[in-house]
Amino acid sequence: MEMKTMGKTYSTGLIVSPAEIQHNMAMFVAMAKLLRAVEHPSSFDWRSIEGEDFTTPIRDQGKCSSSVAFATIALMESMIKIANQDPKLQPDLSEAYLFPRGGGKCESGAQFGRMLTAAESGVCDELCCPYAGDWKPCPDFKSRLTAITFSETIFSPEQAKAHIASTGPLMSGMAVYADFFEHDGGIYSQDYGNFVGNHAILIVGYDEGEDCWIGKNSWGLTWGEGGWFRIKQGECGIGSAFPFYSAAIGLSPVLAFPPSPDIAAPIDGTLYVTMTRAGERDVILLVNNREIGALTLGETLTAGEFKRGDTIQFDLVGIAHKNVCFPSGWRIWTLRMDGGKYEFRVLERDKR
Repeated sequence: MEMKTMGKTYSTGLIVSPAEIQHNMAMFVAMAKLLRAVEHPSSFDWRSIEGEDFTTPIRDQGKCSSSVAFATIALMESMIKIANQDPKLQPDLSEAYLFPRGGGKCESGAQFGRMLTAAESGVCDELCCPYAGDWKPCPDFKSRLTAITFSETIFSPEQAKAHIASTGPLMSGMAVYADFFEHDGGIYSQDYGNFVGNHAILIVGYDEGEDCWIGKNSWGLTWGEGGWFRIKQGECGIGSAFPFYSAAIGLSPVLAFPPSPDIAAPIDGTLYVTMTRAGERDVILLVNNREIGALTLGETLTAGEFKRGDTIQFDLVGIAHKNVCFPSGWRIWTLRMDGGKYEFRVLERDKR
């Protein structure tokens, strides 16, 4: 949905039914009665963790009602940086790729559930499928996908704060009123104007001293506080009508073995690769920058012929696609030269 007020035009785009909002509100009430108090800091902001920023730049959804895709991508990008413990990473995933695959339409918007499900199948990078253009991905998009491995719905503001402080940002929704379009700083509290639509945002922090959430919007740098905003807790349905959504991302890329230098073939022969322990889903394996197929638990694939002393450059990279999650946790790959004459293992680095 696109609304114009006092010369400003912004799009929203979160589709949620009245029945779903009623359900959400009931869940928040039930969880408040069931959950114990959770300890968390009085304030937290992923834009400033010991001087480091684990968020990515503000984007602009333009005239398309694609806020759910933008919030989902913003969540994924931050979780990539957090999973790798590297604030200097600059992941830039494609909203244009995710939005239609999550059931989104520019004229009406999208739902959280379908968008998260689509993100489980992977999202390519922005260069592969730019938001400006025909939204068609590049030919090798399947080798450029990153996926969420797990998502959760949180029906408790206190649990949400604990998650933000311990794990990462959260996606949520909010009801937008006309005065929100004019917001240019300070802590927003709805004051005037009609309801104009529901909108998806990313919550990157909170401040209990100021009684506010810290949010990332997708309306460009000229809106709000450079594209960011603070909103009073309890406003616009955040934490009462709209739950919080988390997402986990596998480490990207998987650590190759050995990290440096690449090993030399110990004997002449054929190299075989077997996944000997894994999670619930398959991964695609790249060896010597050459795709050799999707590897399932216990399956052995041939990686190629090598002579003693040849350099074997291992790039063991999990690539998400329609039925494959990006790998997370521990996996052991058994690499065997000829009939078991020489065997070694590759360990993926653990989740941090």
